Amino acid sequence: MVKFNKGILLLQKKYVLDLLSEVGMLKCRSIDSPMDVNTKLLPDQEELLEDAKRYKRLVGKLNYLTVIRPNITFAVNVVSQFLLALRTTRSRQ
Repeated sequence: MVKFNKGILLLQKKYVLDLLSEVGMLKCRSIDSPMDVNTKLLPDQEELLEDAKRYKRLVGKLNYLTVIRPNITFAVNVVSQFLLALRTTRSRQ
């Protein structure tokens, strides 16, 4: 939080860094598009995820970030559609 004469500015840098650290992606390189366009997600694809609670928690945190980072809105929307049938994915070559 940064204070100014006319108000305050809330920054989400620590929130994002904590989130990246939690999922083991702190040292990953950034990319222009947060979602591989060749990934095809289907409700009955691949195996069920082992830790559904962790995935749901991550999607919730990403959903919160869409308010300040609209560039991730599409990717978060896509992964949010699979909260009832959480499965692994395989990128198409």
